[in-house]
Amino acid sequence: MKFAEKLTILIVLFLGVTIGTAGIIGVYAKTVDQNKTNNSGNSIILE
Repeated sequence: MKFAEKLTILIVLFLGVTIGTAGIIGVYAKTVDQNKTNNSGNSIILE
């Protein structure tokens, strides 16, 4: 394979892993926020 093909594959894989990780963290944060009944101030708000 040429360098450009390898670079394109690496960029696509990196973006996929990054977006997938962000999605997993978002689902986890939403789940934890729904299960939490009292707001003790220990949560991180990302807005």
